[in-house]
Amino acid sequence: MGLFSSSRYTKEGPGVYADDPKRGPFYRFFQTYGNKFFKIVSTNFLLVIFNIPAIILGFFGMIYVLPQINSVFQPTNFQKFITDAGITATDSGATASDTALQLYFLLVVFLVMFIVGMQLVSVGPVQTGISYVYRNYARESTTFLWSDFVSSFKSNWKQSTIAAIISILMTGLIAANIIFYSSVYEGKYGQVFSAIFFMVFIFFMCIQIYIYPLIASLNLSLKNIYKNAVLFFLGRLLPTLGIFLVDVIVLMIIPFLMFLFLNYTGFALAILYYIVFAFSFVQYLNTFFVWQQIERYIVKPQETDEESPDSDGQSPESAGQSTEAPRQSPKSIGRH
Repeated sequence: MGLFSSSRYTKEGPGVYADDPKRGPFYRFFQTYGNKFFKIVSTNFLLVIFNIPAIILGFFGMIYVLPQINSVFQPTNFQKFITDAGITATDSGATASDTALQLYFLLVVFLVMFIVGMQLVSVGPVQTGISYVYRNYARESTTFLWSDFVSSFKSNWKQSTIAAIISILMTGLIAANIIFYSSVYEGKYGQVFSAIFFMVFIFFMCIQIYIYPLIASLNLSLKNIYKNAVLFFLGRLLPTLGIFLVDVIVLMIIPFLMFLFLNYTGFALAILYYIVFAFSFVQYLNTFFVWQQIERYIVKPQETDEESPDSDGQSPESAGQSTEAPRQSPKSIGRH
């Protein structure tokens, strides 16, 4: 196929087809999610535990970055801002200073959970291993959670680690440009450039949605993984932005509303929400969506090409076209 880097597809099980007229994607997502709910919840624990290094890195990174974006996020300045705003603690024993520090800590925690949940800062091989398991759930194929996770982790650790490093570096680079143009640069168009880089950051997060599911599903070079991710993003711009919006709601808006309406009880519930539900829901949704695109634009056209000989009676593969098979062979990953 011309648009996306594709290759010969090795079928394994019935699969979930993107153009199935009997079941729309919305129905299939919630059906597969409901069928595998407890297994997906259990993978949420894996995501949290194995991403503890990413959470720690994100925490210290956020403490450094926030004050650079705006001086109000300096802890002392934030305390003054909260006091001037007249925000007080519900606990009569707490001072305004204590309240400000607590709110600052909560803000940092929510932002850290967001960047880890969006896989901007993460342990790459873990994300790919979970993406492979989720992809199998989406296809409704036979899945052995732990063995498939470990197999994909081992098979893709190098690409996934490089992808994780690229993600961290790109996040830092984009953040540095936002900081520079919003608080350092004093030129006429500083705010314009800052807004542009903020949009670039959103686009990068949308592209990041595709990276680990593509690594888990396709036997491509990392260069072509990113190429396909960009092409998918541009070709499916509105659906991808819709998925991104859902991710933001699940990872940021819902926990914030919990805290807003339930105070510190809400914060405790938000932490439980992250540990049990949020990460796995977002990443299963992302993987389900990405697999639909892979199946619609890569797998199905390639299967059609293989079934239709060329003018010389040869298949594309025998005619010498370059092919790269999706990484789904039982010999390389998983047991099916």
